Amino acid sequence: MIVVAVVSAKGGVGKSTIAANLAVALSRHGRTVLAVDLDPQNALHLHLGGKPQDIGGLSRASVAGAAWSDACTRAASGVHVLPFGRINEADLPALERRIADDPHWLSTQLRSLALPDDAVVILDTPPGVSNTLRQALGAADRVVSVVLADAASYATLPQIENLIRRHYSARPGSVDSVYIVNQLDAASRLSREALQLIEGVLGTRVLARVRADRSVSEALAQGQTVVESSQDSVGRFDLTQCADQVLQLLPSRRDEASAAPKAQADAAQAVTAVVLDDEERRRHEQAGQTGQAGQAAQKSRKVSVYRLMAVLLCAVLVLLIVLWIRTR
Repeated sequence: MIVVAVVSAKGGVGKSTIAANLAVALSRHGRTVLAVDLDPQNALHLHLGGKPQDIGGLSRASVAGAAWSDACTRAASGVHVLPFGRINEADLPALERRIADDPHWLSTQLRSLALPDDAVVILDTPPGVSNTLRQALGAADRVVSVVLADAASYATLPQIENLIRRHYSARPGSVDSVYIVNQLDAASRLSREALQLIEGVLGTRVLARVRADRSVSEALAQGQTVVESSQDSVGRFDLTQCADQVLQLLPSRRDEASAAPKAQADAAQAVTAVVLDDEERRRHEQAGQTGQAGQAAQKSRKVSVYRLMAVLLCAVLVLLIVLWIRTR
């Protein structure tokens, strides 16, 4: 499965709206999509056809020790939905303690769902700093941060960037997080100036801009996303384009299929390199041993020659002495 965490430094930026519309748009590309609401506000399922009176969700399942799969529903759009659910004030602190005590709580729960490899999990996270957000960033394969084109969102960029850097970017193989600027009012000078400041900090990491559009809230009133709406609007166009951009960031089946052979090839290359290094070392050692043997032999021959010359010199001296005695 591929986990996409939709995050924000503060509430009221339309994070759940973005998450729901992304989920529906991605499902229309043939992907199996599960939308998971980790925000106690429990708003995500309302965008996907849920009813305000529905109380089931992952919070109640977690406290009761039940499987998350038992709390999943399927929306008319085809998106599988796991709401946060409604939980009483006494059980919420217990759930928060469980999350704080187990840093792998979220990853373990997601793996228990046994989703297909190409399934996309959209995590709608709580705004601000929390253990849930930290775990979502740690479990995510891609991170999408939602901001508004206003001064408050610009001021909170360092906070969310620091969290992303510590809990997501530190993971091996992670790619840059991206940003969606939501509810952009092109007619407002302040909105345009805030967008310019945000883009000045983030550059190409601003993936998309979603213009403010009343049809988004009208679709929510009907219990659906604007992507599902038959009405053509700038919000529907922008969010569909936004989903297309996110889809390009996700690994495809072809990428996943080629990842294993590539890893095997890299491993084989590494083993080959080790073998070659060992063979090269052995050749150097053999060459060194041969050189040492040759030097020893050459030294031995020199000693033999010196010894022979000394013997001959002694013999000549003896002969000269005998001849000198006879001549006297």
